[in-house]
Amino acid sequence: MQEFFAHPLIKPGTIELRAYQKSIAESVLRGGNTLVVMPTALGKTVIAAIVAANVLAGNKNAKVLFLAPTKPLAMQHQKSFQRIMNIPGNQITLLTGAVSRKKRWDVWDNACIIAATPQTIQNDIENERIDLKDVALLVVDEAHRCVKDYSYVAVALAYKKQAGRPLILALTASPGSEKEKIAEVCRHLGIGNIELRTSESDDVAQYMHEIETNWIMVELPEEFIEIRDLLEEFMLEQLEFFKKIGMVRKGATSKISRKLLIMLQARISMQLKKPRKNPIYFQAASKIAALLKISHANTLLETQGISALQDYWNRMLGKAQDADAPKALKYALGHHAIQEAIEKTQKLIAQGKEHPKLQRLSELLQKHFQQKPDAKAIVFNHYRDSVKNVVEYLQKFPEIKPLRFVGQATKGEKDKGMSQEEQAEALEAFKEGKYNTIVASSVAEEGLDLPSVDLVIFYEPVPSEIRSIQRRGRTGRFAEGNVHILLARNTQDEAYHWSALNKEKKMHRRIRQLSEDMQDRVKNKKSARRRKWQSKQMTLKEF
Repeated sequence: MQEFFAHPLIKPGTIELRAYQKSIAESVLRGGNTLVVMPTALGKTVIAAIVAANVLAGNKNAKVLFLAPTKPLAMQHQKSFQRIMNIPGNQITLLTGAVSRKKRWDVWDNACIIAATPQTIQNDIENERIDLKDVALLVVDEAHRCVKDYSYVAVALAYKKQAGRPLILALTASPGSEKEKIAEVCRHLGIGNIELRTSESDDVAQYMHEIETNWIMVELPEEFIEIRDLLEEFMLEQLEFFKKIGMVRKGATSKISRKLLIMLQARISMQLKKPRKNPIYFQAASKIAALLKISHANTLLETQGISALQDYWNRMLGKAQDADAPKALKYALGHHAIQEAIEKTQKLIAQGKEHPKLQRLSELLQKHFQQKPDAKAIVFNHYRDSVKNVVEYLQKFPEIKPLRFVGQATKGEKDKGMSQEEQAEALEAFKEGKYNTIVASSVAEEGLDLPSVDLVIFYEPVPSEIRSIQRRGRTGRFAEGNVHILLARNTQDEAYHWSALNKEKKMHRRIRQLSEDMQDRVKNKKSARRRKWQSKQMTLKEF
């Protein structure tokens, strides 16, 4: 018989009783500011609801503030709390930039639980429209964003200053692999307690649905390699300049990575900030700008295909017509190797030649929908141009009903963004079955209320372990799922794939070490207090 969590402020029958959720909630209430790192679909919001119920039960005037990075995600949390909490629905409110300034104080004043975007709260704090003294619990979703000058940082700082007894619950599936970044998140949020769960953790394993991951390698066509050779000819020629001026060792590898280019760009920028500037660095700045443009063209060729590359050439050629076009752009486009690469691209477009990933993608989706006609899938693509091209290609196949899903920003006349209303309408159409495949940019990676899918396809690997985990988390929520990752052999796809895997392993090691260090500090403090008390007792006896 299924058991449910019982609490006066939680509606009966809404939260299944799971030992790990109860244990983590108790750890938060006992240990104070806590970072919870846990795979998607294990109920981080449920843990927040359990903690909120306990906090609110002890104080009638208290508030809970639940921050999420986007309005759709904040709305999702508002609906979840209205479904779970035994509190009047009108006291669980949404506060975003869409609420007029005049109404915000009333919304804040009359609410018990507020779901909000951090930018809105930061703005209202700075303009003294609200204060956080009555907030008994601050929940920070997608807490890995709490770095640098993101609004989470300012809100957390104000909360720690204004609240009488601040309590912060930070939630994320992936805080990153770098020790410094994890430490920065913990520092900004005042974290003194970490709860880590992985798919192998004993108390969550029974609730995890198996996700089968397949890496599918494709070979670049000979015509692609010919264009790549031309792009590399240009890039290697520019690299010789940097060797001559001593910015790259003469014996250095001839392989040009984006990491190397970014490093060179940063060094050149530092030189140009000096009072006495060496003129050679102005030339270096122009050459590195050209290198970055052609490096990006090479990335599109290797990982995306001819259509994406042609769109990029067209944009560059259009910009070069402007009177104030950068010299780096004109220089790159005027180079014989780049001109030949553009000509070869145009010929392949005329022949209808595309990246072999597209054929493999269509085969995977067709097979999937033939086996499961009612199934749903998500295809992730890093590049907005490619999202459009992938949708157009998939529309040729009757089994596949693709839907373009991108962010709000508009990039040129041919790449219109989607408003939040359009995004909501698209997701509703997907849920209703009008479409069975979402082809999405990175906007769909983090936290959107996407319906469960049983197939996720990475059109390309991403080097970020955070994004990789979030992409995989779109499947396996309520049943077994499949993940396919498309890779082009001997391209940056392979490097990115291994980079993400290694970073994910490193992330878990870092978090465990940080958690152990925090526990040791707590034990040492307790031991120090005990020794101080014992010393005091001995002094009293001697007296």
